[in-house]
Amino acid sequence: MQFTPLDMESKAIFTKFLNPYPFISSTYNFTNLYIWRNSQKIKHYHDDTALYIQKGALDPHLIPPVILFGGDPIVAYERLLAYLDAKGLPRVLKDGTKEHVELIRSLGYAIEVESDRDNAEYIYTVEKMRSFSGKALHGKKNHINNFIKNNEYNVRYIESSQDECLSLAQSWFDESEKTPALVNELEGIKALILNQKFFNIVGISVFIDEVCHGFTLLEILNDNVILNHIEKAERSISGLYTFLAKTAMDYFGDEILYTNREQDMGVPGLRKSKESYIPAFLEEKFTIRFI
Repeated sequence: MQFTPLDMESKAIFTKFLNPYPFISSTYNFTNLYIWRNSQKIKHYHDDTALYIQKGALDPHLIPPVILFGGDPIVAYERLLAYLDAKGLPRVLKDGTKEHVELIRSLGYAIEVESDRDNAEYIYTVEKMRSFSGKALHGKKNHINNFIKNNEYNVRYIESSQDECLSLAQSWFDESEKTPALVNELEGIKALILNQKFFNIVGISVFIDEVCHGFTLLEILNDNVILNHIEKAERSISGLYTFLAKTAMDYFGDEILYTNREQDMGVPGLRKSKESYIPAFLEEKFTIRFI
């Protein structure tokens, strides 16, 4: 296997392998992988059976392969394990789902499975993110009402506010800790906004007094799921993040059951924020060790 770095031309390969599968998680989503391609040193390889993806700058590892529709999974896993052995890498896969665990066991492999809570993805119903109904979400509804009451705002589509969103993304970054991850995120934001059609991105921005103070970038994965890639807003404006989350679903969530707001990566503040929206469930992830 000769793994090559991810680039925009890789999208056609991913489309070929991914289209038959109604993924709910962001693990294999091309846009998500492209955003983090540099920080995670993402590479890929494909053959007549499967698409293989390698991640990790300091700890290179593979994730379960995407089997070509109608392909033989045992062939794919035998090739994958042979590659790991040849490279002297541990027989470990990360970002596996329950379905992967079940498949690998059904193929006759002995494995150990460890839950990876930090990478579990938060899945919410679109209806709840639109209504914030129920006692548990009453505070979120208050945040939105206060934002609406205290601000003269208008909502625009991303395609009519590209420059303003890029400017906000840059200023948000300039006021941040400028970590390597945020550098890569900023590069990803620029790529998505400037190549919106290529990445199948939809989104909205929020203007207050004719100044862009927030935007969100999303992707409709299939009939069941809309994936939230990016959400940026002025931190000082109370209720703006919650307003963005709800309004994006108002604009793009018709007839879609779930919205995926991705993982918290073990960051305490991020976990608290994502849990506060009361997910319908977590899309669990597992580390899989062949024994």
